[in-house]
Amino acid sequence: MKVLVLGGSGFVGREVVRQLQQTTWAAPMVASRSPAARNGVPAIVLDTRDSHALTAALKDVDAVVNCVAGDGASIAQGAKSLVNAANAAGHPKIVHMSTMSVYGRATGVINEGRSLQDDIGWYGHAKIDAEAQFQQYGKARGKAVILRPGCVVGPESHLWVYRVGKWLQSKRIGNLGAWADGPANLVDVVDVAQAAVRSLKYESPTAGVPVFNLSCPDSPRWNTYFEDFALAISATPIKYHSLRRMKMDAYIVGVPLKVAERLLGKFKINYKNLPIGIPPSLLGLWSQQITLDSVAATQDLGVHWMPYAKSLTNSAKWYLTKKTI
Repeated sequence: MKVLVLGGSGFVGREVVRQLQQTTWAAPMVASRSPAARNGVPAIVLDTRDSHALTAALKDVDAVVNCVAGDGASIAQGAKSLVNAANAAGHPKIVHMSTMSVYGRATGVINEGRSLQDDIGWYGHAKIDAEAQFQQYGKARGKAVILRPGCVVGPESHLWVYRVGKWLQSKRIGNLGAWADGPANLVDVVDVAQAAVRSLKYESPTAGVPVFNLSCPDSPRWNTYFEDFALAISATPIKYHSLRRMKMDAYIVGVPLKVAERLLGKFKINYKNLPIGIPPSLLGLWSQQITLDSVAATQDLGVHWMPYAKSLTNSAKWYLTKKTI
């Protein structure tokens, strides 16, 4: 099976490629805006919003794993272009990497039948738009699977390992009290890639597009994760931070830092030495009482989840070797 991994040079995409290389039935190829060939895997430069280039890239491809990240246009428009290209190139199977963000501010135990909520900003909106494209493609052709991971951790995770470690070491987060006692819905990148690889050969027994939540069954709450990770990287003592203080950090410091990062990036100026801002959106996520039900991924895909303790140890070891990414 020839598999094109879109966004294959990114965090999740690299692990998908690595696992595909370990199979006896898959031949992966990487496609992204700045690909780098690794271990003999072919790599091509590709903008997923370019339907013509995508159609050419999909020639003779049996399946696609869509790990494209980026801004709203890259996600939503890229999905539309991919569907158009797939329709023109012989209808390969598509495994789409979505997110728990499509559930918005929902609370409780959430399974894949839960209605989507477009109420948390541009990212959730773009991912919902993208899912709609693949739902339509899959219903017509029976060749799509949608994965909805929680917060992806593991070595090389910028969002949930590197920046959390930096905030802990600088004492900007710590014990955040009851307001940050929401379930973290952590999932190791190895498990996310495992689900993607297994989805390539998954045949649904029922009509429609199969959807799978991805969250480690023993994932802790946010406060527990912060405390465990702080201990693992020696970012102690762990300080208590009030909601008022965190709001001041997020809005007075975090927002200007994000603006500065975008401006410097636009002019190709290195911004890696800037402090990492805490987005205001995280204040809501850390308190949100939402738990992803990942039973379907366990039973139908046969995902074997990495234990939280092992994932934490792997993440901490990697973090302690990195000064910046």
